[in-house]
Amino acid sequence: MKIKIVLCFLFISINGFGQIKSDADLDSIAKNAPPEVGQSAKAIANYFKSLTNDERELSRLIFSWVAFHIKYDDESFNTGVYNSADPDSVLKNKVGVCAGYSLLFKAICDEAKLESISINGFAKGYGFKNGMPVNGINHSWNAVKYQQKWHLMDVTWGSGFAENVNGKAQSKSVFNDYWFDVPSQEFVFNHFPDTIKYQFLSKIISREQFKKLIYIEANAVFKMGFNADTIFKKSINNSSYEFASVYNPKMIDFKFQNVPHSKYLNSKSTYIFELVKDTLSNNEFVLLNNQSLIRFEEASGNQLRKEVVALEKGSLHFGINRGTEVEILVSYLVN
Repeated sequence: MKIKIVLCFLFISINGFGQIKSDADLDSIAKNAPPEVGQSAKAIANYFKSLTNDERELSRLIFSWVAFHIKYDDESFNTGVYNSADPDSVLKNKVGVCAGYSLLFKAICDEAKLESISINGFAKGYGFKNGMPVNGINHSWNAVKYQQKWHLMDVTWGSGFAENVNGKAQSKSVFNDYWFDVPSQEFVFNHFPDTIKYQFLSKIISREQFKKLIYIEANAVFKMGFNADTIFKKSINNSSYEFASVYNPKMIDFKFQNVPHSKYLNSKSTYIFELVKDTLSNNEFVLLNNQSLIRFEEASGNQLRKEVVALEKGSLHFGINRGTEVEILVSYLVN
């Protein structure tokens, strides 16, 4: 009897990973994978396949492993002299640019028997401003097929972001899981594939339409709950349309259900702000009209709502009340 109990315990310990479903758990496992796992694409794939056969979980593990363990090659980007994007070279040096990230991700997926593609195209990313040309190819990303559907992801952007330091790009390694499995209607704001069918949209857009789409920090804007279809239609149909100013906080622990999108508000109009706080959020979300603090009303549970009328001309901000100041997340101009 004791032997049976021990064997049962060992079986649960070894195979218990099947009970781990949260993305945070998957990310932790990928980040803390044994160093020897990273010797080859096959070794990485075999390690993760020994833990799960679920295709989405495998995709997440591969995405997270590459994002955590490969650093962006700033020197290559800044000098224009690029090292090989071959997966073996990227694994050996643990650095790469977008092509290296994308090809390595696909190589691991291939070894894991996941159907995937590496996509080349134009991305509105580091240094881009509205109105700039969107010609040619400047970026690479991926799509993986699981649950009978293609899922878009950008592991390069998932690994961090770049800042301009003395005229040169300097990367910050900050894991960003927004870029795993991004809805196609959101992904297209920043990514235009050279092969049109890889938009994975119900209605394909042209390069000219892509140019008209306003440049936004998609990972902040859409995490906050702004509606992609609304921004898309206003961008395409109104050349003078300007989106609200959105600032990217370290953590987004709420989601808008109703919020103005346009940068300019009318002091004589009525606007409704509705949001849902995360269950564990302790933040006090407020509106700030010039120097006047406007507090939300609790609708039910973690739902907050405020109808604002007769605004003072100047500015309206949405943010977090820090006591002595408001951390601004979204800004509008009131005319």
